Amino acid sequence: MQTSVSQPVENPVAVNPATDNDTRDVDFRLFRKVDSEEVDFPAGTEIMTPGETSRTMYIIKSGVVAVQVKGETVDEFGEGKIFGEMGIVDPKPHTASVIAKTDVVAYAVTEQQFLQMISTAPTFALRVMRVLARRARAMNTRMSGNS
Repeated sequence: MQTSVSQPVENPVAVNPATDNDTRDVDFRLFRKVDSEEVDFPAGTEIMTPGETSRTMYIIKSGVVAVQVKGETVDEFGEGKIFGEMGIVDPKPHTASVIAKTDVVAYAVTEQQFLQMISTAPTFALRVMRVLARRARAMNTRMSGNS
């Protein structure tokens, strides 16, 4: 199902460097503006599989996904959160599974659409970089045994 909106997006993801912690909801008009595809994943669906590659990231409109490494859940994301962003930045094989914990509706965003989005709202790129940095730090903490 394709969605599109002709109204302008005004500062959909304004970022305050001193306080931003990625807990704000995403303004979904940004994804509609680039005609991103809305996709449905029934609960239990493996959305991303280790060893496969994808140049698509997803923004969760509703539902919850679990990120698993070797069968262990390492994180869960819900509405307004992104996953699969590493495939846009560095299209190498996935190292984790992403599984729909509940029924999930998400916007699928290709690399080209991502580039359109950041030309419309450049702060979105900073937000994605912050997500990557936060997740890398969390993985480093887990691997070092510090909680």
